Amino acid sequence: MKKILVVYYSRTGITKSLALSIANLVNADIEELIDKKKRKGLFGHLVSGRDAALRRQTTIQNFTNDPSAYDIVYIGTPVWDFTMAAAVRTFLIMYEKTLPASLVFFCTQASSGADSTIQEMATLSGKRPIATIICSSKDIEKNSYQEDIENQLDAIWLLKSI
Repeated sequence: MKKILVVYYSRTGITKSLALSIANLVNADIEELIDKKKRKGLFGHLVSGRDAALRRQTTIQNFTNDPSAYDIVYIGTPVWDFTMAAAVRTFLIMYEKTLPASLVFFCTQASSGADSTIQEMATLSGKRPIATIICSSKDIEKNSYQEDIENQLDAIWLLKSI
């Protein structure tokens, strides 16, 4: 049985909902990236967008799980200004050399930008993902994404068992 880790950042809880669903469905360990920078409220929203657009890193709390100890790592981020959250950027840069070969990237987006975000995640990790998952924040808020995620995870399960 393969060891699986789900790593995610969520400012508002939307990406966290998706991460928890994925972790439950694939029986994975889960780790939230905690950004030490205050990002709550309207000001936090503006600062987060600016940091994403400028491709800035941030300071994250110490990581509990060692990604190199896992066979597959799922990495999730909200899409901000057509790119990833600063905490996910920091994680990918910190762990680029120790991430396993099998990565799955997942994004939550209000309307668009996930494709460019996933491309940038691949560039920073130095690895092409074995699969990607993209969900709209509206579907997550309405809780109407579960069946779609299960279908995507079934396809990923087939890929990883080959």
